[in-house]
Amino acid sequence: MRVLWLAAALVVAAGGGVAALAPGAALEVGLGVAGPLVVAVGSLALMDRTYKRSPERLTRLLVRAFLAKLVFFGLYMTVTVSMLSLDVAWFAGSFTVSFVALHLAEALHLQGLYTG
Repeated sequence: MRVLWLAAALVVAAGGGVAALAPGAALEVGLGVAGPLVVAVGSLALMDRTYKRSPERLTRLLVRAFLAKLVFFGLYMTVTVSMLSLDVAWFAGSFTVSFVALHLAEALHLQGLYTG
């Protein structure tokens, strides 16, 4: 669990640093980091709760969570880019970096669950 919290803190700090260096891109960077961060924290909570209750249900949860993430991120990207006047490069860049970092942390956390 510490890996994800560390990754979340680093993503937020990096996003804040970028927003401070490029104040005109603060909204884009903030929105780019917010979606993956909320999903990763929620995912972690669901994984931990499911694993503690019944580890055999974790795979089914992960498949359902994957499908839910596909829908959520598709809608999030569409709504954010189409309804707000954003600089898409800043938004996409911060989204991509935070998405990859947080999902890597989730994978490491999941590996830790399975290896005990």
